[in-house]
Amino acid sequence: MACHDRASQGMSVSWRGLWIDLGLTLGKILAGFFGNSAAMVADGVHSLSDAVTDIVAIWGFKMVSVPADSSHRYGHGKFETLCSVFVGVALIAAGLGILWASGGRIFQAIGGDFPDAPGMIALVAATISVIVKELLYRYTLSASIRLNSPALKANAWHHRSDAMSSLATLVGIGGAIIWSGWGRVLDPLAGVIVSFMVIKVGWSICFDGADELMEASLPEEISREIVGIGEAVEGVRDLHGLRTRRIGASVAMDFHLLVDPDLSVREGHDIATAVEEVIRDRFGEDTIISVHLEPDERGGAPLKTHP
Repeated sequence: MACHDRASQGMSVSWRGLWIDLGLTLGKILAGFFGNSAAMVADGVHSLSDAVTDIVAIWGFKMVSVPADSSHRYGHGKFETLCSVFVGVALIAAGLGILWASGGRIFQAIGGDFPDAPGMIALVAATISVIVKELLYRYTLSASIRLNSPALKANAWHHRSDAMSSLATLVGIGGAIIWSGWGRVLDPLAGVIVSFMVIKVGWSICFDGADELMEASLPEEISREIVGIGEAVEGVRDLHGLRTRRIGASVAMDFHLLVDPDLSVREGHDIATAVEEVIRDRFGEDTIISVHLEPDERGGAPLKTHP
């Protein structure tokens, strides 16, 4: 898939998510305010953080679509990964904010100041939010798989965390409406539970993104697959010294190929080109490959080595 077309599709998905998140943010904060629900207000703030990360994703796709230049020879794919880390940080911040607000309401109840029962408008808003955010999660995750986008995947999980947040809010508000006294604490208690869910998701996204920014290798099974693909090409006696990493949605790798020492330069080049072609058939046309040819002077039967 062409980089520009991929970026265009990614921005389209993010724009749809942005408008939905802005609508949910306004609706949930108003419902929380008029429905006297701290959990719903916190949930609305969470939706606002979703809208912010939608904007970041749009910006990221705009940058990714910029062609490689003299100062960025490998393109701008890492910017998308950087955006996914920002989404993770935003999730952690949102989770901590929800924890602080909800925890404060619980401590007030311990001191004898029980919150008033939330209104039905907050319950209705939470129900709508659960349905809408789960559908948006599925839509965005499907697009992230199709486009192989870490930023969209992070944003999809941000939508899922908002759906979980709204579900916990729904349970808490329902319980607070039904029961009086300590039952009213169910509303802020739901907010505390949601906060830990959000923080956990944010930490996972940050860890994965930071790992990629630090040039982490692809999984071992992918490395073995690359070796198998390369060594299956006629004329290749061994593939070793494999190093892999991700650059946004693209894969980059370099390795050494052992070939017959009596081959001409052209023949060796043709073998290397054949290896590059079969690898790009598997990992995409945007795969960045650097090959170093070596003469096989070991003697005897060719020995296969690990990368």
